[in-house]
Amino acid sequence: MRIFTILLSLVVFPLLVFPQTVAEKQREFDFWIGEWDVNLRVRQKDFTWKDQHKSVARIYSILDGKAILELWSESEKGINGYSLRYYNPEKGAWDLWLNWAGNNRSGTNGMECFFRHKRAECFSKRKVDANTNLISRYTFSDAQPNSVRWDDAYSRDGGKTWSNNWIMEFSRRLKTAPALESTSAPLTYFNGKRCTTPEFELLKSLAANHKNSAKLKLYNILDGCIIAGFIEDRKTKAFFTLTYNTFAKAYEFVFLDSRESSALGAYYGNKTPAGFSLITAARKDKKPSNASIKTGKAISEIDLKYTGKRYRFKFEK
Repeated sequence: MRIFTILLSLVVFPLLVFPQTVAEKQREFDFWIGEWDVNLRVRQKDFTWKDQHKSVARIYSILDGKAILELWSESEKGINGYSLRYYNPEKGAWDLWLNWAGNNRSGTNGMECFFRHKRAECFSKRKVDANTNLISRYTFSDAQPNSVRWDDAYSRDGGKTWSNNWIMEFSRRLKTAPALESTSAPLTYFNGKRCTTPEFELLKSLAANHKNSAKLKLYNILDGCIIAGFIEDRKTKAFFTLTYNTFAKAYEFVFLDSRESSALGAYYGNKTPAGFSLITAARKDKKPSNASIKTGKAISEIDLKYTGKRYRFKFEK
């Protein structure tokens, strides 16, 4: 009778399943933190696969665990890339921002990621022509303590059929990646020769003339194509990148703070005598927000309106 009562209680009162909190969702990509050897397999024209590239990836938890920063590097003349991802509670999805810079080519683009059965799938869509949308899908799967798999897929028929080009096999080197400041240059930076037009040379000089402090740390990444910055004061922790977007033909400034509910802000604009004047892209549901960066030989001030708040950071010249 007692066993029957227990079984009945399980039927009448099933085990409660509580939804994950935002803090718990922010931990979903933690399996990836650390330093990895990466074997990149490339699909050949005859549909066979070839181990074609060897690289290193360093994955960092930043902004008190809110976001995941990736630096991915094959070699000076090989593939180099950067990504930033964080959980966006308003969307119920991860926002993923990527820049895999080429020779004098830079620009950040976005995807959205969703977890299902511990498998992460990231999607984006862009119009190829009047009749065709290209859907991109990046997938993380088979995550183990010392290995994980990544693959890409593309569809031109609304997701009915997919084709793959790359498979990345990650093998762990270290549980914690070497700190960005632990070497003379962070991973992905060699001699600054990937991006060398005047627009990029200006960015490199700003980083070169800056002395890192507790309030602002700057790093040249992607071999001179991007500046990555970390801000910390009494009230705010934030991460930003500054590059020249060669597709938009404008300077691009992206900013993310550590607040649980905030989302990345992307600003575009021009060089001015005082620094940079930037604005967010126009959207029907939101008014544009402005940002300005004052410079001399180095960055002296960042002033922006971001997620309804006004930020103004001053730095030592």
